[in-house]
Parts: sequence; structure tokens; C-alpha cells
Amino acid sequence: MPNADAVMISSYEERKAAVLRAAQLISSLRGSDGEREFELLTEAIADFDTRQEALGYIEIPPAFMQFLSHGHQGGTSSSRR
Repeated sequence: MPNADAVMISSYEERKAAVLRAAQLISSLRGSDGEREFELLTEAIADFDTRQEALGYIEIPPAFMQFLSHGHQGGTSSSRR
């Protein structure tokens, strides 16, 4: 990551990229820019995970899940082919 001064992760794609980058930096020398970037990335990953956990899970009603699994098979679906 070019700027290791501030890292904010706001999506799962960014989290994935941060984890992969941190894996590259895991054996950086003590006191190096790589070590500092590794620390910032791991803090940002933990912060993202904490925020996601605080949001909790959204329970989807079973009827809506049935609707999703059947797709839009209503009478108006013929115009979408």
C-alpha cells in the first residue's frame, strides 16, 4: 500500500487485499517501513472485523428465502428473457 500512514478498510474486497499484503509483509525487518505497514494493516483488519461484528447479522425471513430461490417466476418474467 503506497501510504502506510492511515489504513481504513471499508469492504470485504479491501479486507482481502489487506490480508494478502500483510502476508507479504509478515517477515519484515524490525523498525522497517514494512513492519509499520504490517502493523497498520493488521489493526485495520481487526477494526473492520470489529465493526462488522457490531452490525450483527440480518435475519432473512424464510418466505423471502423461498422467493429468492425460485427467482422471479411470476407472470411478468417472460419479458426478461
